[in-house]
Amino acid sequence: MVLVEYKLHKVSKNAKKAPDFIVDGGYWLSPIDNTMVGLVESEADRDYYIPDSIVSLSRADFLSRQLTIHASVPIVSVDDEGNETTLTDAQVAEQAGAWYDSLPL
Repeated sequence: MVLVEYKLHKVSKNAKKAPDFIVDGGYWLSPIDNTMVGLVESEADRDYYIPDSIVSLSRADFLSRQLTIHASVPIVSVDDEGNETTLTDAQVAEQAGAWYDSLPL
């Protein structure tokens, strides 16, 4: 599997969906450019086309993406009582890194 950044495809006037080549997606929506991240099959495991414009993300690329989002639109944590706390850069990197490390890549 490979982590990629993608946008939804328009399927009708008021509906969008993930591209069919996304195996598992809808994660980490960026309010900056409306991209998300998800998984696609590795080149060796598929016999179908994925557009060259799809961006593959290494761990470093993904962490950079998340920190860029955080710099523009701060990522917050919400406790059980609904109180919001803005995460630090280190917390964002730790959270994103732990998520990336859990992927079946």
